[in-house]
Amino acid sequence: MRFEPQARLRRPLAVLSLGLIVALGPAATSVADPVDPSQEALDSARSAVTAGVSAIADIEVQLAQQSVTRDTAYAAAAAAGEAYLQADQARQAAEAAATRAAELLAAANADTEASRRTLVAIALSAARSGSSMDGVAAFLSADGFDDVVERSTALSRMGAKADRAVQEFKASTLVANALSERADEAVAERERTANEAEAALATATTAQADADAAVAAATAQRESLIVQLAAARSTTAEIERARQDQIDADRAVRASAAAQAARTVVAVAASPAATPAASAPAAAQPATPAATAPAATAPGAPAPAPAPAAPAPAAPAPVVAPPVSVPSGSSRGSAAQGAAAVAWATGQLGLPYVWGATGPGSYDCSGFTSTAWRNAGLSIGRTSRQQYSASLKISYNDLRPGDLVFWGTNPGDPSTVYHVAMWAGNGQIVEAARPGVPTHVAPMRWASTMDFAGRP
Repeated sequence: MRFEPQARLRRPLAVLSLGLIVALGPAATSVADPVDPSQEALDSARSAVTAGVSAIADIEVQLAQQSVTRDTAYAAAAAAGEAYLQADQARQAAEAAATRAAELLAAANADTEASRRTLVAIALSAARSGSSMDGVAAFLSADGFDDVVERSTALSRMGAKADRAVQEFKASTLVANALSERADEAVAERERTANEAEAALATATTAQADADAAVAAATAQRESLIVQLAAARSTTAEIERARQDQIDADRAVRASAAAQAARTVVAVAASPAATPAASAPAAAQPATPAATAPAATAPGAPAPAPAPAAPAPAAPAPVVAPPVSVPSGSSRGSAAQGAAAVAWATGQLGLPYVWGATGPGSYDCSGFTSTAWRNAGLSIGRTSRQQYSASLKISYNDLRPGDLVFWGTNPGDPSTVYHVAMWAGNGQIVEAARPGVPTHVAPMRWASTMDFAGRP
């Protein structure tokens, strides 16, 4: 009976404990449940960030490709334009040859007719003296050279004068026949080259139209990508456009610096004017033994000593090979003529670019440089390839106003030259660049330049 109160006490406690468990149970569950949704949200956010970064990177790669597309299109159009100039030069040469052949043929025909008349006069004189008239008939009815020679046998028996006249007639006829064949060949060549020039012009025109279309498409795509980039970064198109313009400018500066460094290395080794600069690495070589001298006094230093020596032989490697293949050429102009050419060119700014034009109202690239030098008193050739071939190859370090700089699809192959401009000094060039761009002064563009500059 003494234990009954305790039992009664335990029952309420048990009920209270059970009530607490029931009450706390849902609370404990409500604290633990948010763990899974929070992790999903975090993973989703991370995936969104990764996707956004990837999308931005992809857009930036596509934007970088736009400048490559533009440059490639313009280079293709310029190469097609140069091909047209080469074909047009061949056409002009064939035209001149055909004209000259026609002139020579006309002179030969005149000589032949004069010889024929001399023979007729001799034959008539013989007839008046009672000799046979057969000789006159021979020349009046002769049908072709072989017929004339056959029928002139009778006249050749009439004496030295007649014989001399016969020989002159035969010789003049042979010359006329040969020149007639040559004239026919010249006319055929003129027609062939004219057709090729016409086809080359059509190709160049198409290439330029394709380049314009490619640039327009690239520009439109660039603008679309900039809008996408702004959306991905939650900025504005204006901000992203300015940012991308700066990225493009920085990229161009780096590419230009790399190209300039490459051209300088090649040209310094090859240019006679740059011999002192080429000997600079040789002067640096004694510094290597100097570095090994302390190694001899310090027992632990011999290992570091060979390290500076190893790079030294590798440095001249890119410089040694180019001199072997320096293209030929010569310089006949002076520094004063170069300055005069630049002065003339800078007085012709703002004129349109037209293929095949040499002024005065329009020019193509080589027409501009050739006319500038012609005004300075020197003929340098018509096309950019002719100008590169003829000019003295010099280091870009030795450029002076009036020197020529060239661009090509292969810097070591003169047959791939497609553009020429004139060095104006202070890192500037003066040029007729391409259709749609007037003659202007611009910063030097180093990408795609030939291994050497040219001095007329």
